[in-house]
Amino acid sequence: MVVTNAPTADENGSKEGTARSFIAASEILVNPDIARVYTDILLNQPTTNSSIERRLDLAGSTTSMRVGKLKNLDIVEDVSSGKESQLRTDSLFLPVGEGETRILLDPLTIAAYGASGEVSEIELFVDRHGKAKLLMAVEQTRAYLSGEVTRRGAADRLNVDEIEAISITQALEPIIALFVKAGLIDDSFEHDVHDRKIRNTPYVFEQE
Repeated sequence: MVVTNAPTADENGSKEGTARSFIAASEILVNPDIARVYTDILLNQPTTNSSIERRLDLAGSTTSMRVGKLKNLDIVEDVSSGKESQLRTDSLFLPVGEGETRILLDPLTIAAYGASGEVSEIELFVDRHGKAKLLMAVEQTRAYLSGEVTRRGAADRLNVDEIEAISITQALEPIIALFVKAGLIDDSFEHDVHDRKIRNTPYVFEQE
């Protein structure tokens, strides 16, 4: 799997790439269904509409509409002219802020948000605390898995009660582990995530 960063101002000598990334991220992060299709393409590229339909259990018209939206955002493209187009995408990275307040909107954040329509614990967390807190929850779940913090420590950093922290970190763990398995991130875990939990995420990674 070849994964490249979305263009940035430094790469193309202008602000156009950064603006395009900002617009794409803004659009994706208001629609978990679009975020989920983007994540599926990223995990399994190159892929086809029919494969997306099968993996995500979507109707053909629904898949075409969501893929079309991603194409309009210039983050999914056709890379072949065969009977059925092969689809590819870029990893979307958008840094916001500077110094200690700097955050990074990235494919893992998008995947977590995309799962909110399928995983009740994530949906409830977003409803209660918003998408910004979900991004922080992804960071703290990675910190927990790496052994940097306990679940109680994650709760303190998120400023939520411990039960909520346990619920959201457990919901996010298999998505993070799937990204490691797919080679999209290279985190090392102190706490293992069972393969059964990974298989139960709203995503399927088929390219072993």
